[in-house]
Order: sequence, then structure tokens, then C-alpha cells
Amino acid sequence: MALFVAVLVTAALVVLVPNSLGKAFIKEAKAMGYIAYTPDEAIKLAYERCSTCHSEEKMLKYCTRCGPPFIVVAHFMKKYTEITNAQNKDLNLKQFSDAEIVAIAQAWNALIGNWESDWPEKDLRKLLDKDKALIDLLATPVTKRPIEAALKDKRAPGAYKRYGLGTDG
Repeated sequence: MALFVAVLVTAALVVLVPNSLGKAFIKEAKAMGYIAYTPDEAIKLAYERCSTCHSEEKMLKYCTRCGPPFIVVAHFMKKYTEITNAQNKDLNLKQFSDAEIVAIAQAWNALIGNWESDWPEKDLRKLLDKDKALIDLLATPVTKRPIEAALKDKRAPGAYKRYGLGTDG
């Protein structure tokens, strides 16, 4: 019993007392989906992870004319990371977890635009292949998506708006 209490107290201290180990533990718990990302954390995550390969300007200028909605882009970024790591053993890009990719897709949808409704759902589902996390997000109404709903009136400074497309949520 004493060992159990000691382990419990140690775990509580790691999580509750601000320290680098606790921060790493919480960051990993969020990436694994055990703790939800806040809208601000999702924005930070989107900029951090996506700027590994893309300039901020490129991300902010992405629009309906450029390609599919962010939910599809997010799926293909997971695939691209997988392929890149397989082809380049020396390069080890960190793969996106389901929780990260869902948070990132919602952040970009809110900050730049969501044009999922401009595409047939069957086409989006086909492009998402068997990506359950993003298929579940696609099936969730925008108003019920926690990050996207919380950021509904926020736009990224410098984001391109093309004729208001993708801005109706």
C-alpha cells in the first residue's frame, strides 16, 4: 500500500508541479489524445509543425483554388511524413498523431477557411482513405468541433480570402 501511495504522490508531483518532466508528460498526453488541445495550443501546434516544411506565407495564402480542404491536406501530410521517413533513413520527421492532426486541421480551418462544404463528402471520404480520426472529424458538424467552434470569429493575419469561399463554416 505504501508503494502505491508513493507512486501516486510522485505522479501527482510530476504533473501538478511545474517542471520540464511534467510539461513533457502533458505534451505527450495531448499528442496521444488523452488531454484536449486548447484553441491557442492548436494554433501554436499548427504553426510549429507545418513550418517544418512550409513557410508561413505559403500556409496563409492557401485557398480554395490551391487545392482540397485542410482536412485532406492534413491527411496527406501524414502520408508524406511516412513516405519521407521510409525513403530517407537519415531524416526522421516526427509523425503526426491523430490528436495533433485533428487539432491542426481545425486550427487551419478556423484561421484560413473551411471549404469542406464546397466538396462532395464522398470525394473527401475517398481522399481520406482509412484515416479514422479525420473521417470522424469530417462527420462532426463544424459547430461541434471544439477548436474550430472556439476560433470561429478569428482569422490569421495575412490569410487570403478568395471571394468569401470557405468562410461560411
